[in-house]
Amino acid sequence: MSAPAEPRARRLRPGPLLIGSLAYLAVIFGVMLWRGISIEPEWVLLALLVIAMALGRGLAFLADWGPFLLLFFAYEAMRGFASKTGFAPHDLSGLERTVFGGTLPTLTLQHAFYHPGVVGPQDLIATFLYFMHFPLPILVGFVFWLNSREHYRRFIAALLLMCFLAFVTYLFWPSAPPWWQVKDVYKVIDRTVQLLWGNQYFVSGIYHSFNPNRFAAFPSLHAAFPALAAVYAWRRYRPLSIVLIVWSIAVLLAIVYLGEHYVVDALAGYAYVAAATLLVEGFLRLRARRAASMPARPSA
Repeated sequence: MSAPAEPRARRLRPGPLLIGSLAYLAVIFGVMLWRGISIEPEWVLLALLVIAMALGRGLAFLADWGPFLLLFFAYEAMRGFASKTGFAPHDLSGLERTVFGGTLPTLTLQHAFYHPGVVGPQDLIATFLYFMHFPLPILVGFVFWLNSREHYRRFIAALLLMCFLAFVTYLFWPSAPPWWQVKDVYKVIDRTVQLLWGNQYFVSGIYHSFNPNRFAAFPSLHAAFPALAAVYAWRRYRPLSIVLIVWSIAVLLAIVYLGEHYVVDALAGYAYVAAATLLVEGFLRLRARRAASMPARPSA
C-alpha cells in the first residue's frame, strides 16, 4: 500500500529547476520594481513560459494560458469601459463609518503611519502588495497548473467569473475610493511612486490603451484575488494556503492604508470569492453527477 506514495514524494520534492525558477522570477520582478516597471500579466506569463519550456511543457502552457490571457485582457478593457456609462459613483464612507463606530480606518491608519514627502517602510510594503495584484493569482495558478491542469482550470474559471461579476457591479453600481471621496485622505500609492521614480515609472502601451476606472472600488478585487487563491489552495496545498491567508490580511491593511479601498470594499470582495467558488464548484459537481447518471454506451 505504501509503494505508490514514493514516486509522488519524489515528484513534489523541490529540485534544482524549481529553485532556479524561483530565483529567476525573484530577480526579474525585483529588477522591474527597482527600475520602476509595471509588473503586468503579460510580463509574468512570458517569464512563466520560459519555465514551462524548460520543463518541456511549452505547448501545453500556450494552450492552457492563452485563452486566460485573452479573456483577462477583455475584462480589463471592459472595466475601463464601465467608467464611461455615466452612472454617478456611490459614496461608501457613511457605511464605513457606521460599521466602525463613526471612524474611518483609512484615516486612522494614515494619521498613524503616513508622513507626506517621506517614503517609509510601510509605504514600500503596501506599494509592493498593491503591485502584486496581477502577478499573485497568476503565480498561484502556475503552481496549480504544474501539478494538475484540471485544478488550474477550476481556479481560473472561478477567477474569471469573479472578475466578470465585479465588472457588472462596476457597470451599474460604481463606487468611489476613499482618496476620491473623503477629505484629508491621501492617495499614498501615487505619492510613493512619484517620490521613488518621478515620471519615469513605465507602463506598457497595452495598459496605456485601457481606460482606467477610478470608480471600480466595490468590490475590491485586490482583496479578492489572494483570498480566492487561498480557497483553491486549501485542500491540495495547505501550507501555501496559510501563506495566502496571511497575504490576504496584509493586502487588506495595505489597500485601506493606501486610500484605495474601504474595508467594506474588501468584505464585498470576499463575498464575491464565495459566490464565484460556489457557482463554479456547484456547476462542476452537477455536471459530474449528470455524466455519472448517463447510461454507458455499448461498446462496438
